[in-house]
Amino acid sequence: MIRQMVFSRNRYFQGRLLSASDFEAEQTYLRDKQRFRNLHMLGIGVVAGLSVTTSNNGTFVSVTPGYAIDNLGKEICVPSSIECALPSAGTRLRVDISYLEIDSEPTTSALSPDPFSPDDPVEYTRIREGFELTLTPISPAKIGHVKNSLDELRHNLTLAILQRKGKRWIVHRTSKPK
Repeated sequence: MIRQMVFSRNRYFQGRLLSASDFEAEQTYLRDKQRFRNLHMLGIGVVAGLSVTTSNNGTFVSVTPGYAIDNLGKEICVPSSIECALPSAGTRLRVDISYLEIDSEPTTSALSPDPFSPDDPVEYTRIREGFELTLTPISPAKIGHVKNSLDELRHNLTLAILQRKGKRWIVHRTSKPK
């Protein structure tokens, strides 16, 4: 018989003293289970929305609101449309989106001997989840192969490939959603 434990969760009981690591373990357990479900039920990629178009005579790129799952099962939620200017140079661009976390709401530890000392390390009380939209120039040889090793490390999802046509950018026909 082979046994392998995949997930580990806290076991609570009366009188147990909880520490920060216990609460972190609880969060990790819930995130890992959700990411496992995302990958195995929804798969990797765009779930809804996130359509890419060009506007303003091909000088801006627009992405509609939507939802995607990256290759680690992390959820990327874009709550409203995004628009950004396109460069005036180049021939092909990849429009990528990736999950992003940042620490927010800094504070000092309540256990600090002097909470107002400038030498005390800053702690953050929240982690904000979001996304990063990037425009990456690609060479003509890579048009059919939209991933590279840096993207795989950053867990980018390619939403579209833009191609220059004259002075304006257009969404390359092979990158439009089916």
